[in-house]
Amino acid sequence: MSCEDLDRLRTESSHSRSSSWPPDARRHLESCARCAQLQALLDGPSPVDFPEALQDRIEAAILPALGPVSPLPAAWRAAAALLLCAIVVIAAANWRLGVEGWDARSGLQFTVDFSLLGISGVALSNLLAQQMMPGSGYRAAVWAWLAVPLLALVAAVASLYGDVWKPDYVSWAMNCLKIGTACAACSAPLFWLALRRGFSLHPIAQGAAAGLLAGLVGVAVLEIYCPYLDRFHIFVSHIGAAVIAALAGAAFGWIKDKA
Repeated sequence: MSCEDLDRLRTESSHSRSSSWPPDARRHLESCARCAQLQALLDGPSPVDFPEALQDRIEAAILPALGPVSPLPAAWRAAAALLLCAIVVIAAANWRLGVEGWDARSGLQFTVDFSLLGISGVALSNLLAQQMMPGSGYRAAVWAWLAVPLLALVAAVASLYGDVWKPDYVSWAMNCLKIGTACAACSAPLFWLALRRGFSLHPIAQGAAAGLLAGLVGVAVLEIYCPYLDRFHIFVSHIGAAVIAALAGAAFGWIKDKA
């Protein structure tokens, strides 16, 4: 565990005392004089009394840079903005590409697919809106929220679609993968505009969630556009685009976390 990991543990923990910390955190305290000195003050029986001169220097360094800011929007407004951005991209893309996939699917296939996509989109939008507000007190197992939509889509496709081979399978697959990732890439800047004023304590998880939401936009576009109803094609080229977008979002979050 590094010094940055320990600082993050202090931020995320409901209390700052080290008595209930995991063993690797306590081992770091034993090996790091800086962290041990700070923790000794935090574990002390009484609040730390900073000298008045030190407080004045801290205020002099911070206060001139402070300025008035507008409050963050309510979580439901941020979630609604994310969903509106997704709908705009889907409508624009399918206006250009067409709706052959819509016509090719049965009522059951269309209902199940878009019910899962809609529920997943609403859930991820709400998760991202809550994550952008560190003081909201909202806690969720982010990686479970990422896995469940993908597993649900895989299960639905496996049960609703069959095997339909085409000689030009590879060209179909590459074309759909390009369209799905392109739609995700178009959605990502719009999502950034909706989330830019917030602050996430978990940038990697937030990046993965935003990437998956953008990827689901690509999946929705492909479900409306693509008439090739082979289950393996949908696994690789439709859902695969969402996985690529989620991994790209996690990578951007990792870069932001290390910057």
